[in-house]
Amino acid sequence: MPKLIVLALVLLLAGFVYAFMHRNPVRRGLAGDMLASSARPALLVRPAAGLAPAGAGVADIVPDTASGTGSAGVYYALHAIPTRGGRGGAPVRLAALLAEASSEYRWPLEVTSGQDEVRIATGQLAGMTVHAATFAQPPDKDALAPAFGDDPAPWRGGALVRRFTGLAEMRHVKVVVEYREPLMMAGGTPMVDTPRFGRPAVLGDPAALAAFEARAEQAFRLERPGGDWAKGKEIARLDAAPEQVKRREITRMLGILERDRGDDR
Repeated sequence: MPKLIVLALVLLLAGFVYAFMHRNPVRRGLAGDMLASSARPALLVRPAAGLAPAGAGVADIVPDTASGTGSAGVYYALHAIPTRGGRGGAPVRLAALLAEASSEYRWPLEVTSGQDEVRIATGQLAGMTVHAATFAQPPDKDALAPAFGDDPAPWRGGALVRRFTGLAEMRHVKVVVEYREPLMMAGGTPMVDTPRFGRPAVLGDPAALAAFEARAEQAFRLERPGGDWAKGKEIARLDAAPEQVKRREITRMLGILERDRGDDR
């Protein structure tokens, strides 16, 4: 009898959760110019003033898994200085992504990029543990470059990237924010090609990297408003990413999925 009572309570709780989720489905998309998720607590990536919208979309990917059955939906919002045809300024790009794993999977605790990372750090942003790292991104490995609506010329030699990565919603969501500046040659002109041998010289310049990383931290704000922040808020659905956005490179960028084994890490 006690087992039947426990089973009934479990089924009742599952019913409440199911009804709540279907009455209040999680919405992901754009709230104004911010990438947003209505999950509790809500999650927002707010770009700094001066960064103009340069693209947004959603793409389905199939990361590597042990069984080959996992998938993820990747929502992204892009910002840049300057936008295509806009006023001048030092070129900057900001990419924010929310990658939602399919129901039986989640993202591993290991969140490194797989790139040749330098100046690795771990900290807290809005109560979320975030891994930060700097690396050089070759243009042919840049998953999102074709989606940016800015002038592509300064980026032909690749980008210096500061990536911030965190996990949310019991690791079902991976949050990635990348701040980018064009790789430069001596004299301050953008590279026209990435080095064929060795690393870009800037990766060995601690003072330049420290200044770059300070700019990266000022380029966005991660926010986790509590309560019913999303109630009454419009979170616009995103259109499918254009075909030229490299799904395979997005998959490599985000890494593998693992089975959800029911723990709460």
